[in-house]
Amino acid sequence: MNKQVQVGVLGLMVALAGSTTQGDVETRMSALEARVQELETQGSGVPLNAAWQDGLHFRSTDGSVQLRLAGRMQLDFAGFDADSRVTEDVGDFDSGTRFRRGRLALGGSLHEHTIFNVEYELAAGDVRFLTTFVGVRNVPLLGTIRVGRFLEFYSLEQLSGNIFHGFMERGLSAAFNEYWANGIGIHNAVWDGRATWAVGATKRTNALGASGSNSHHNVSARITTAPVYTDDGRTWVHLGAATIRRKPDDNEYSVASRPESIIAPVMVSTGPVPSDRVDLVGVEFAATHGPATLQAEWHNARVSLRETEDFAYDGSANLGGFYVYAGYFLTGEHRTYNRNTGTFGRTRPRHNFRAGGHGLGAWEVAVRYSELDLDDDPVDGGHLRNATVGLNWYLNPNTRFMANYVRADLKNSGNADILQMRAQFDF
Repeated sequence: MNKQVQVGVLGLMVALAGSTTQGDVETRMSALEARVQELETQGSGVPLNAAWQDGLHFRSTDGSVQLRLAGRMQLDFAGFDADSRVTEDVGDFDSGTRFRRGRLALGGSLHEHTIFNVEYELAAGDVRFLTTFVGVRNVPLLGTIRVGRFLEFYSLEQLSGNIFHGFMERGLSAAFNEYWANGIGIHNAVWDGRATWAVGATKRTNALGASGSNSHHNVSARITTAPVYTDDGRTWVHLGAATIRRKPDDNEYSVASRPESIIAPVMVSTGPVPSDRVDLVGVEFAATHGPATLQAEWHNARVSLRETEDFAYDGSANLGGFYVYAGYFLTGEHRTYNRNTGTFGRTRPRHNFRAGGHGLGAWEVAVRYSELDLDDDPVDGGHLRNATVGLNWYLNPNTRFMANYVRADLKNSGNADILQMRAQFDF
């Protein structure tokens, strides 16, 4: 018993000793017990219980405080063989290695309705803010409201965590994604988890979440539905659509892309195009039946062009891209789906890898075709096509090794062959 408790108890015992009636004794005894309990809990904090569930979780006994410490590491290796014409057009393809991602995050909920997340990227050389927000959940009619830095509500691949992707990189059409921005977002799941909607108003910032510009305001919206969800999630169908209206920085818009390898050079780029508005539209499809998965997305950006002294054109240009992907688990697992967010979830091997042949983990093969067309007169950004074959080995729910072969075809230039591998761990 600490000193404060001792003093309080002593005072009440002295008062109790001066009591003259049975009623006074009982009253003072009750007061003594209440005061002891109060003093013992003052300043003692809320005890948290730790548990491992695909990551490190902490939870108070009454559930009023829930925390999760999370992180991920992705280390890539890549080798290239490019036609001489391609290297002349886009630069050298230097084989090498790079930490694709190295992140730490702390998130959770406080006092039932408040949610938060703080996430940092450490792999790029400079610490950067990623998903960092505070929000309120279970708001009537609205669901969840968040304020801070988060992913725009656009694209199934963008919103599904990169640790759950079937390939090392997103399809070429992801070039239109701007990822994190500061703002306010509202999202909710309706119809017993069979549909979701989300809207957001954001502003593009630098890596530290700061902006001094009056431009680049974005408004995004996304809806999804899961018309089929049976067999405990082993069979499902996802449909989605999203749109973003952008007001570019300094009335200039640009799109560029590598050939689905972070170590490769940029192969297509529009460069700065005078524009005061960009309207982006995307549609999504995904379906899983047991170990088999199909997935596709299509995106189109209508760029409103602005005439300048160096750009004698006033009209619009349509830039676009898509991908089609098929995957199959050789060991019988299935891709998981989160109906509350309309995104993919974590793959769980039926048997984790164990030395000695007692467990193989999960093995998945996948193929994808993707295109990115950044040519529409007067915009001349290039036209890139990729064919990718992938092999994934999930040792357990938190560890995966990946291998991708990419054949990149740059229109009117030539081909580049890419063989790359990744070691990945997350918690």
